[in-house]
Amino acid sequence: MDADDTRNRVLQAAGKIFAESGYELGTVREICEQAGANIAAVNYYFGDKKSLYLAACVEAQCVREGAVPMPEWPPGTPPAQRLRDFIHTFLRRLLEEERPAWHRQLMLREMATPTEACSQVVEDYIRPMALVLRGIVEELLPAGTSEVDAFLIGFSVVAQCLFYHINQPIASRLMGTDEYGRLTIDKLTEHITRFSLAALGYAAPLTRPAGQAEFVSHERAH
Repeated sequence: MDADDTRNRVLQAAGKIFAESGYELGTVREICEQAGANIAAVNYYFGDKKSLYLAACVEAQCVREGAVPMPEWPPGTPPAQRLRDFIHTFLRRLLEEERPAWHRQLMLREMATPTEACSQVVEDYIRPMALVLRGIVEELLPAGTSEVDAFLIGFSVVAQCLFYHINQPIASRLMGTDEYGRLTIDKLTEHITRFSLAALGYAAPLTRPAGQAEFVSHERAH
């Protein structure tokens, strides 16, 4: 049995136990027993329990980042296209393949009761992605828009994507399982992109009252 396999078994067991019990109640002994590993494995592979918890949070948040990287846009790519590509990439990371249930459970627990791990995950993994989105959004906003407003709009875009990851049990019951199952990543990408661009004044509204004139897009030149 190779070292990588042992390390991964410890990490997966830790993720499940931390997700179910939290950092304080999840014990090294229980983790190693579930992983079928020697109790010294945590110190050997991770250094200590705190570092193991951080590794589990990074796994839960960032496991798809390497497999689904952000596009490298050529110069001059319109911000609306970059926004669509960003949304599509983010949805792929969240939804494209079945992920262990503990990924979502652990991050929801960490968001509800943040530890030191939250700060490190934000700085090392989430902030770089947020800055990419902020750069896109800023090109779609009037000159002089505050950094706070740019972040708020970016948060609204991300929140739409996260809804389909976190609230799938609720949405599928509201819509019906069959209908919800037809919501492909491409369909969600188009909806979230159009909804966001409409809010920013770059696309026609999704609906309009009878008799109201159709909105005319006013894509700005960049």
